[in-house]
Amino acid sequence: MKREIFLVNRNSRVHHDQMKTKTQRDLNVPVSFRIPLQQLHEIEEAVQKEARRHRTDLLEFVWNWAWSEYKKAGSLQALLAGTRTRRYSRRVSEELQDELYTALGAILERAPSAVVEDVARTLTQRAGKYGIEK
Repeated sequence: MKREIFLVNRNSRVHHDQMKTKTQRDLNVPVSFRIPLQQLHEIEEAVQKEARRHRTDLLEFVWNWAWSEYKKAGSLQALLAGTRTRRYSRRVSEELQDELYTALGAILERAPSAVVEDVARTLTQRAGKYGIEK
């Protein structure tokens, strides 16, 4: 799905309808946010250590990594908590899926390593049996 984004220059007197549009793939938008001065010094030191010697190159890479992690987590709260948002299957009830996630979480956090390894082995075998080939 291609979405069109209107580029608006605050100082331009051109009416919004007359402005050209670009697809998302063609558009790089500068993003601005505040950081503490100490972090700026740390960024500058890190840039000097990297092969690419521009702050924007380093920050672009860090931003892309952070954005992919945010998308994997599904929400800011999940990202900050170090968890991921659950994806529910339509095949079984959300209640049953919640019970499974809770049980697996309890096993991972509290069970002896032998039990965790046994559960991992069993789940891996079942996933291989019922999983989708790529």
